[in-house]
Amino acid sequence: MELMTKYEYTYFVYPYIIDEKKYNSYLQKLLKNKKCKLRIFQKERDMHLYQYFLPDIRDYMFWSFGLDKKGRKAFESLDTKMQANLLAKQECNMFGYELPKNLQGKVGESSGIFFDISEIKLICFKTGICFLLLKTTLLDNKNFTDILNFNYKFREIGSKTYHLKEYENIRLQSDIFKDVQEISTVIKEITGNYPSNQRYNLDNEKMMVYSYCCLDQNSWNEETEPVMMNGLFEKYRRFLPANHQIADSVRNTEEIEVFENNYVRYGFNMTGTVLLTSDINIPNYTTIAQKYESEYLYTYILELYKKLLLKKLNYDFSKRKDFKKIEKQFLDFTKKLWIQEITNEEFGNILTKKWHYILDVEETFFKLKREYDILYKKYNIEKTSEKNEKLTVAVVIVIVIGVLNVILQLIK
Repeated sequence: MELMTKYEYTYFVYPYIIDEKKYNSYLQKLLKNKKCKLRIFQKERDMHLYQYFLPDIRDYMFWSFGLDKKGRKAFESLDTKMQANLLAKQECNMFGYELPKNLQGKVGESSGIFFDISEIKLICFKTGICFLLLKTTLLDNKNFTDILNFNYKFREIGSKTYHLKEYENIRLQSDIFKDVQEISTVIKEITGNYPSNQRYNLDNEKMMVYSYCCLDQNSWNEETEPVMMNGLFEKYRRFLPANHQIADSVRNTEEIEVFENNYVRYGFNMTGTVLLTSDINIPNYTTIAQKYESEYLYTYILELYKKLLLKKLNYDFSKRKDFKKIEKQFLDFTKKLWIQEITNEEFGNILTKKWHYILDVEETFFKLKREYDILYKKYNIEKTSEKNEKLTVAVVIVIVIGVLNVILQLIK
């Protein structure tokens, strides 16, 4: 039985790291790019975000909520360099990136999965950790199997092995780009080419996936075979192609899935999150779909950021570089993020805990904490030893001067 869709979208998330010394210059580059526009958040327009996030996290991620109309105009009146200087002091900045409007029409073979990139977002943190988000939607295809194949294939468009998988007969085509590989060029244009990505062991071969799909109620209702639905959902959760054979044994579903109700099913893994619903209930493809790509999406990005920042700090600690600077970042992270609650919304907290667990954020934190404790003790021992050495030298110098004074007095 082929499952038909009513509404769907997928965000592909590409993390990258800018060297902190070049972060200000990178912000200037974005501000000068006519395709980029700084995202300014306003209470009237973005009340759903303002109410969802608790004050400390809201200030951390959405600093522009604190600007009134006069403040926004004052910021816009500044030159690019001054704007970049002010933005570089904020914990997080967000940009929108406009795609070309001159659509090329469908090109190449008539067969394939046609898609559109409807939105590009950039989320950049003060530490240099950034995320590029591509929002995609399918055009002519209404089958759930097309979504499975598309997510599986598209997440690897930047990989070196993308063309080696043509034998799978999953052909992706866009109205905007002459070929899918051209998207990789756009990604490189936005993110640049920084060695930090390799240094911190980021996987730039496969993008992370944050996907939503609402099935037609004729495809998912109380008469739908659970075994069949479970198998398809597992492929969706793991970003596998439609023809992949699922093994009988899978992880404990309580670890990797959450049901908000009978027809709202979330799935998690280390490289992404999916939400499958049925239009048997109207909120499933209205309010739930909207919240998933707004409040919950930003919550997911924040948990991803925590994981990547911890990995970055762990690497920096391992290289024993500028202990005091790294220590300050670690303590700032603990104070501003680690001990802070994100939201009071019940289901938002459920998702936060699930991402926290799936991404191994807590394990990564305590691994870093152990490394920090060792280096802290070593650093203080070295500082104490250094002080003792300086004190010893000072005492020797005083003694020598005293002896010389006595000798001079005897000569006289």
